[in-house]
Amino acid sequence: MKIHIGTILEVFINIITFGWGKYIATWIAVDLFGFESCGCCERKQWLNRLTDKEYNGNCKDIKLW
Repeated sequence: MKIHIGTILEVFINIITFGWGKYIATWIAVDLFGFESCGCCERKQWLNRLTDKEYNGNCKDIKLW
């Protein structure tokens, strides 16, 4: 079993923000700074590929409940 750092970080962020982390990050990045996305998926993919070179990049796989 390979450790996926990006997935672990996403779970941690979701626990700390009570599941609102993606919405908060999107609001800040898109509405306040004018970016196209918050970069959450790219961050997760990059971190997961540090420890698992064969990570497929499916960023929406995690479900907490």
